[in-house]
Amino acid sequence: MGPDMLSIGEMAHATGVSRRMLRHWEEVGLLAPSSVDEFTGYRRYARHQVGRVRAIASLRAVGFSLEAIGDLLGGQLSQQRLTRLLRDRERELVDQIDEATTRLQEVRTRLTALQRGHHTMSSNLEISTLPTLRLAALQAHVDDESEIGGAVADLLPRLRDQLASHGLDEVDLVLTYDGTAEDTIVVTAGTPAPDGAVPGLDTVLVEGADRGASVRFDSAPPDIGDAWIAMDAALGESGRETTGVYRQTLPRAGGVVLQAPVRDLPNGPCAPRS
Repeated sequence: MGPDMLSIGEMAHATGVSRRMLRHWEEVGLLAPSSVDEFTGYRRYARHQVGRVRAIASLRAVGFSLEAIGDLLGGQLSQQRLTRLLRDRERELVDQIDEATTRLQEVRTRLTALQRGHHTMSSNLEISTLPTLRLAALQAHVDDESEIGGAVADLLPRLRDQLASHGLDEVDLVLTYDGTAEDTIVVTAGTPAPDGAVPGLDTVLVEGADRGASVRFDSAPPDIGDAWIAMDAALGESGRETTGVYRQTLPRAGGVVLQAPVRDLPNGPCAPRS
């Protein structure tokens, strides 16, 4: 092999592009070796092709398709075609920036909500008894926490419609999440009904607890999951953790109340000492 020729391994080493990618670019017509041994299949590249490989890699790094790169590096590229390629890529990048900006705003919103949630927990978290609830309700079963939001979005409108058909528009609503079973989470959406059943709705009893955590938000948190995380963090600082059935009350006056039974962590400061 002459001094100005490179093997595929040497080309890969010189450019940082893998052998697999060099072969792929050859298959799509972007990079033709200077020679291929007819007996061994070994590829040889001219040293000046290092520049082309680096150019292809650079264009791929900024998101150009292989087809567009072929045009950009082709000898017959017209100004009109170049302008179109660059305009297309400009639009793609603008879309990516817009999407990234939206996601950034969502992250910042959640961070702010977590900070506010921590402040709310520090000032409003109470430990007291939780009463037994008798709910007129609808229920759904889900397999994972990630499915709870979809279940709630389905149950709440149906519950409100059923309550409205009986003149029960201005009532507190209660959501409960029971993950005590091994393989399912029971999601309940209902309203307290101590005086009797509501036609079309099931009667669901939610057991009370001697000790439970309660916190009220004057306005609904942007992400209720983050609020539960903040509650768990605040309880953990005092050596406690949530357990049992979680309750989320939507008072007719507004706001949100989160409640859950609590227990002492095994090695927490509240745990009994032997």
